Amino acid sequence: MLVGVAARRANASPCWTGHSSAPAANATSLAELADTQLGVQIGTTSLDAADQVIKPSKQPKVFNDSNDTVRALKGKRVDAIVVDLPTAFYLVGAEVEDAKIVGQFAAPGGDRWGLLLAKDSKLTDCVNQAIGKLKSSGELQKLQDQWMGGEAAPPLS
Repeated sequence: MLVGVAARRANASPCWTGHSSAPAANATSLAELADTQLGVQIGTTSLDAADQVIKPSKQPKVFNDSNDTVRALKGKRVDAIVVDLPTAFYLVGAEVEDAKIVGQFAAPGGDRWGLLLAKDSKLTDCVNQAIGKLKSSGELQKLQDQWMGGEAAPPLS
């Protein structure tokens, strides 16, 4: 399972996912999103990212878990939610019918990913070697560019 790793969980690229009918849906910069009512899940890096990078004029609404956050978006209690990019792709593809990814932005502390294996897994060395080869050959970057950005999640600044 691919998971984000960060200072607090190694900060994944946050992005905005919102209703395609909301004014924020056509934003091309973070400044255009400052007046949007955001939703974030407690205990994630999304709140820090929203506060430090987006600097919203309204306090983001904080929810106990991802289900509550998604319900708030579906119920239009928030205009957009801040989640990591893989979550945004899933939500748009499977959970929230009329949502779209507005864009992504650099997270405070960077953007790193890792693989989660069982503790003391015998596969750890093998997986680390495979990832190292993918990285050194440039293939990992190609996969990231193809599946984790581009037109589907344009950068916002």
